[in-house]
Amino acid sequence: MLITIALVSHNNRKDLELLLPSVQTALKGISSEILLVDNCSHDSTASLVEDAYSEVSIISESSILSEINITVNKKRLGYAANQNQNIAKARGKFIALMNPDMIVPENLFHTLIQFMDQHKDAGIATCRICNEDGSCQYLNKREPALFDLLIRRFLPFRLHGLFKKRLDAYEMRDIGYERVVDVPFVSGSFIFARTSLIKEIGGFDERFFMYFEDVDICRRARKKARALYCPDAQIIHRWERAAHKSFKWTVVFALSGLKYYHKWGFKFF
Repeated sequence: MLITIALVSHNNRKDLELLLPSVQTALKGISSEILLVDNCSHDSTASLVEDAYSEVSIISESSILSEINITVNKKRLGYAANQNQNIAKARGKFIALMNPDMIVPENLFHTLIQFMDQHKDAGIATCRICNEDGSCQYLNKREPALFDLLIRRFLPFRLHGLFKKRLDAYEMRDIGYERVVDVPFVSGSFIFARTSLIKEIGGFDERFFMYFEDVDICRRARKKARALYCPDAQIIHRWERAAHKSFKWTVVFALSGLKYYHKWGFKFF
């Protein structure tokens, strides 16, 4: 088994209807498996996958909920805990931990396999993550300082120009996205990694319900291997930026940030 695709869905049926056909095309000629955790969906995600993609393995939290009659809010698991279920089952040499709101180009996995074969010291790789119009989302990042996060989350966007140099450095725009570079913080929307490394470090830290679990896992992984950016591969991310639009998810983001800094120590500037 060469690649495991690891997905989590919470009412992401429409996303999966776009993603799964592109994944299947990109996996042609590659021994692979797709693991999907249905995290208490109520949009018939599981039935879609069972009917149209019988080869996809499903871990369904929904059935557990109905049996023990507990509300979704109480039993719904965080992203880290859900992906750890996939990681425990993964049989591939490589694992692609990815959001469901993606569209995969045909050559993505072939390019990343070749890239990892060329960089034996790399444990994690990411690629150019793009909007649907092809523009770059600039998701390669340095380790987050509290000051940078406060600017990005709470300062009105029209004032970001006052801190352009600093924010560009945080998003690694000062280095650019045209060459292979080490990336301290690979976005959790798409992480391509050696499965053995992810299992060795224990997967994601489940204290993070959502947000910062990707910063944390990269920080632990980089103690053992490099995390690299592959400029020759790209993926489309139909990004909703939930934490920017919802007070609830802004609070979740802030709490996860506090957990991260409590674990690793505060970095203010």
